[in-house]
Amino acid sequence: MTDPEQKPTSPRRRPGGRSARIRAAVMEATMQMLKDRGIEGLNVAEIAARVGVPESTIYRRWKSREGLVVETVLARMNDTIPLPDTGSFRSDLHALLQQSASFLESPDGVLLTRSMFSTMNRTDSEARQLYWQTRFSHLGTLVQRAIERDEVRPDTDPGAFITAMTGALYVRMLVLEAPLDAAFLDQLEQMFLQGVLKQDKKIDA
Repeated sequence: MTDPEQKPTSPRRRPGGRSARIRAAVMEATMQMLKDRGIEGLNVAEIAARVGVPESTIYRRWKSREGLVVETVLARMNDTIPLPDTGSFRSDLHALLQQSASFLESPDGVLLTRSMFSTMNRTDSEARQLYWQTRFSHLGTLVQRAIERDEVRPDTDPGAFITAMTGALYVRMLVLEAPLDAAFLDQLEQMFLQGVLKQDKKIDA
């Protein structure tokens, strides 16, 4: 029996409800339009129409077309390249290099990487900073964990390490237009291991 003095409670809002669904739908529509038309054909008004929201809703969330592209790239990368956590820096680095190369050379990886760099060369320093800060912070966790496990020298800068690693991959792919093949990845892995592992951890490197 209901207590007559008990006031009805408002239904609880589920975390991630409509806002999360709109965000996912917008990024999916962005990804599809990039595939269909490339970065030059990306149109925010059409994305809004496909999703069924006002264009202003997208600009409130992402501020600019460049910001939308950057977040779409970040989301796809984080889904496709999960941060390895094997308990060993050597194994983590090997997995990260393999996953990164596999993604970067896939059709989606080529499309998103070129779209991202094209977008960043235009304007929007905020979008550019968002991408690199988010990506470096995410990947830097791998190095920080290795420092805490006493595998990597404590003076190793996670940001500098990730800058060198990603720079090597992007330069080979975009500037040299060379494949991210097994020989290159193995050489890169050994160079980085020898550069940051503590002396007593280099035996098997």
